[in-house]
Amino acid sequence: MSWNLHHVNIPAHDVRAMVRFYNAVFGMNEIQFPWSGEGEQGQLETGSDFVALFEDHNGRQIHICKPTPSLPWDNDLRVHPVINGHIAIQVDDIQGVMQRLREQNVPFNDAGTWSYKGFHQVYTYDPSMNVVEVNQRVE
Repeated sequence: MSWNLHHVNIPAHDVRAMVRFYNAVFGMNEIQFPWSGEGEQGQLETGSDFVALFEDHNGRQIHICKPTPSLPWDNDLRVHPVINGHIAIQVDDIQGVMQRLREQNVPFNDAGTWSYKGFHQVYTYDPSMNVVEVNQRVE
């Protein structure tokens, strides 16, 4: 199985201040977030005050999101992907990863193509309780 770092999610109380900071200091330009289709993304705040996206020339991303405490309850998720941020590892065999998580008795949430267009997403915790997103590109 191959993998690469897809993105880092950073929680922010003021998303627009973070955008200004990353633009002024690093020259990063915000791009449009590729939301899933209508009705597929669950209960999410999608405005620019709640989420921002930067992408480098290799497709690696930084997601800046305003934490919403009720997000997992509103969307039937066991893992809160935003409140403390997370890393996202892109794989080429997400079914194999889910099987290994089951074999190790590691709880996870198969979110499907819940919010990010073109990506099947799974959320879990590592042994130190850091959220880890695992995703695979789907067409």
